[in-house]
Amino acid sequence: MGIRVGRFFGGSALLLSGALFAGDAPTATPESQALSPAASKPLQPFRAEYRANVSRIPTPIRAELVLEASDQDGVYRMQLSVDSRLMQNTELSIFRWQDCAPRTMHYMHQFEGFRRQRDYFMEFFWEDTPTVTTVSSRDGGEEEIETYDIADDTMDELTMLLAARCLLQDEQENYALTSAYGTRLRTHHITVAGRETLSTPLGDLETIRIEKSRDADSVRRSIFWLAPELDYLLVRARHVETRALFGELRLVDYEGPFTP
Repeated sequence: MGIRVGRFFGGSALLLSGALFAGDAPTATPESQALSPAASKPLQPFRAEYRANVSRIPTPIRAELVLEASDQDGVYRMQLSVDSRLMQNTELSIFRWQDCAPRTMHYMHQFEGFRRQRDYFMEFFWEDTPTVTTVSSRDGGEEEIETYDIADDTMDELTMLLAARCLLQDEQENYALTSAYGTRLRTHHITVAGRETLSTPLGDLETIRIEKSRDADSVRRSIFWLAPELDYLLVRARHVETRALFGELRLVDYEGPFTP
């Protein structure tokens, strides 16, 4: 069970991870962007802290998600950090915010725990043919370098949820996304499952529930609850391995410009 839990909290499947919709999702046009107030707004920096449970059993694991603006206009830094006796996990994305979507420049993921170690350092190149170059190592092995082509709308998994503020404006319920992670592309299937009001330390929040599976027929899936009134901040996330085994992150603290 420890290894499975390590995969859950050490990877990007849960968070944040997250560009939320791409691939089969409708491409935003200049006309549609002009109609969307979110398209012209800059991102608002924040810090959010989450507590982890495994199959409803509390754990000492806490996660912190931070978004910061750089001195360079339109460039942001987003980091997810988990530091506990069980594991250390850091995901970092430096990206530009343009056309109401994150465009990754640099991405890093370092995980160590449950007798596993994983390091990815990724550089995204967008001129001419878009490509990604990844320097990776696993479990103390030698570094490997690989470069592969990506589509123009490919994003890293950490920042995928940021795109929700624009792409949830339409009424579609099913989307697909392509993300670059490590040495390969991943396809994710997204369903907008409805709205729920959740009790949080900030009070009751109305949220949009998003469900994501790696394959359309996969039992394994991730569920996200996003709060529109907090600029679509992630309030809760759950990754289901089986009916009896699942991990969950719940918001316990928030610092930012929005007051629910």
